[in-house]
Amino acid sequence: MTRYRVGIDIGGTKVELGLLTGDGRILQSNVIPTPSLTEGTDAFVKSICGAFHTLLTQSGVVPSQIEGFGVGVPGTADWKKGIVRYCPNLFGAVQLPMADMFERQLGIRPFIMQDSWAAAYAEYEFGRKKQTPNMLCVTVGTGIGCGVILNGQVFGGALGTAGELGHVPIVFEGRPCSCGRRGCLERYVSGTAIFTQAMERFPEKLRGLPPKTESVFTLAYAGERDALALIAECVDKLAYGLSLAIDLLAVDTVVISGGVSAHKALLIDPLEEKIRTYAYPPWAKSDRLQVLQAALGSEAPMVGAAFLTEDQIC
Repeated sequence: MTRYRVGIDIGGTKVELGLLTGDGRILQSNVIPTPSLTEGTDAFVKSICGAFHTLLTQSGVVPSQIEGFGVGVPGTADWKKGIVRYCPNLFGAVQLPMADMFERQLGIRPFIMQDSWAAAYAEYEFGRKKQTPNMLCVTVGTGIGCGVILNGQVFGGALGTAGELGHVPIVFEGRPCSCGRRGCLERYVSGTAIFTQAMERFPEKLRGLPPKTESVFTLAYAGERDALALIAECVDKLAYGLSLAIDLLAVDTVVISGGVSAHKALLIDPLEEKIRTYAYPPWAKSDRLQVLQAALGSEAPMVGAAFLTEDQIC
């Protein structure tokens, strides 16, 4: 009997589900809007389980053929217990037994993980395994996530919270963050932050355009100076945050994933030079640092969710 894997990436605005072969090939993928939480977390999970069944039905696959099943969340997870511990952009401060909830609905227990860890593992395993065993994979989407690969494994750390780059304060007493602190990187650089700042600075130029981050980039591509200036500021702040992470971890590769990563010319291409302006001199002078667009694009968290297991976390 042929075996498959399922990965689910729960984001702030959408949920992506994928059915994959053992070598990482996507056979079928579906995207649904992130369910509302107005009726509670049980209804939230039930909606995603309905999309899971639809995915299998469309592919002619039965649950007994699933050999690996993982769910990535935009927050901190206790992967050993299957609990979402903290998810400020979606659930808040919780102890949500998500693995149990999915298992009750589906009869299959998923591995619950940070979505950024899933993205990092997917990029390493299926994109860049032969290139670098030490890298940061930074997801720029509704928030900012970061997965760390050290010596070919996802680094979780003693506290199980490694990679929270989005919640590193870069501005003292800066913008309020959903985590309860101020000045966090994701309040300046995420897709949500880019649109929020655009509405503060030039709302009249966004009038008539869809109320989303893509509209800011639409203006930038059209040569709108205010939009170009805002994106340049965001690149500068992201470079500053990345330089701090590289100082601590000494990785030689940064991979940018997430929805905003599609804008390579505006967001990714300027990053490497900017990072070097904030860098610690010994590695700033090295020619080994590389900043790359994710090979798997926005599908990286979903792919990684299907394959990451406890054995691959250190």
